[in-house]
Amino acid sequence: MRHLSVPSVDTQRVLQVLEETGALPEGARVIADPTDDSRRLIPIHEGHASDYPSVDIEVEGPAPRTYRDQLPVEIRGAVEWPTGHEILGDLILIKLDAEQRLHGTAIGNALITQHPRVRAVYEDRGVVGEFRIRDLSLLSVRDGAVAGTRTQVRESGQMLWTDPAEAYYSARLSREREGTLVSAKALREQIGRPIDVCDPYAGVGPSLKPLIRESGLVGHLFAGDLNPAAVRLLKDNIDHPDTTFECVDALSLGGREEMISAFDLLLVNIPHDTLSHLPSLTPLVRPGGLIRGWAVVDESDHEAAVSTLDDLLGETRLEIRRSYSSTSNLCRFESTM
Repeated sequence: MRHLSVPSVDTQRVLQVLEETGALPEGARVIADPTDDSRRLIPIHEGHASDYPSVDIEVEGPAPRTYRDQLPVEIRGAVEWPTGHEILGDLILIKLDAEQRLHGTAIGNALITQHPRVRAVYEDRGVVGEFRIRDLSLLSVRDGAVAGTRTQVRESGQMLWTDPAEAYYSARLSREREGTLVSAKALREQIGRPIDVCDPYAGVGPSLKPLIRESGLVGHLFAGDLNPAAVRLLKDNIDHPDTTFECVDALSLGGREEMISAFDLLLVNIPHDTLSHLPSLTPLVRPGGLIRGWAVVDESDHEAAVSTLDDLLGETRLEIRRSYSSTSNLCRFESTM
């Protein structure tokens, strides 16, 4: 494209003249003259006469702002394109409706182009089954890369293996896990030794990773989950010399003699069932130990949930952490036994 080379001080005046005479191309961008720092290059239409010297130079257009700018031109108006997606490690998960699904491959390819660090794009058709895993369908994979849903995510400066098609993981609870570290460190200071920790709903280990990274914080660690795929990932993520891994139903632990009063810190993160599971789990905690848990509670049931916790643990504060649905909240409690 033809550009005028003008002194920097004349740029605004020349732009105004060019715009008034129709010589300025639509979307024109002024750029620095690579041969002279004191001058600027202004694009103009061919045939426009000027006293300023001109040069022919190819300039890249503006970078695409979203993946929608990467879609083939012929389909850009075909449907209302999805505006949100989730990046999980080197994967993108995106929800599509029936019309959008017809263009799933194009959407996947556009997302791969827009996000150079992404390896594959999957349609997320929701959470399914007892283990709350994602129903995923491959849309696109980067040339030369291998499809697959196992990936690493970064949380609190640490890398964590997960697989949304095999195990549940939510980054939205990362702030809660930071709070667990604070509580665990305070408990260690209180009892004066490394704490023994039980997480029977550990998933892939996001709550435990920060604890074991802290030198001298954790003594014995029990890390369990009912999902065998989660336990396999858990073993890849948790490198602590005194750890027991088990694929186990947490409700059975209270019936094992060696587990009774064996732990200083118990984590109970199975939000839809926490309140009903607690009676089976409280025997695991030593006197003076700490229970930290999360529960999804309907707004109309909040007072009843507080009463249940008070009966089980003594006076307990049930703190609303965030909205879970239009009628319920994710709540947290912490209680010393």
